[in-house]
Amino acid sequence: MEARELAEKLNGRAYGDSFDDVLEEAQQSGLVIVTGASDDLMEFDGAIRDEGGCFDGGRVYFDKDGVDQEGEERANWIDARWCDGMNRDGLPATWTYETEIPCERFDIWEDGEVYCVGLVFSIEDLK
Repeated sequence: MEARELAEKLNGRAYGDSFDDVLEEAQQSGLVIVTGASDDLMEFDGAIRDEGGCFDGGRVYFDKDGVDQEGEERANWIDARWCDGMNRDGLPATWTYETEIPCERFDIWEDGEVYCVGLVFSIEDLK
């Protein structure tokens, strides 16, 4: 499976929906799914299973082994933006992300609004 295909399968899901139907294939394909949870977490699923704290936004550092919970710099990073971003259609989103890692994006919805613009990327693209 490619990142674009996985992002398409995830696009339009509701906040709290399980990714169980795609997790095994994501792991086998070396794909990582990044989404927001609550007001303080960046969750990693698939080829990396971990979470990083980002209350009110912030930068989470990680590598192929997972997130550095102490905030120490690692080779890769994702900036979480809390209530400060939009999806591809220009709709405001609670969680959006910025990174230099090549990725595909998808929308997670909650109560008719974009909750999170999630990311899918290949673990092979990490430094």
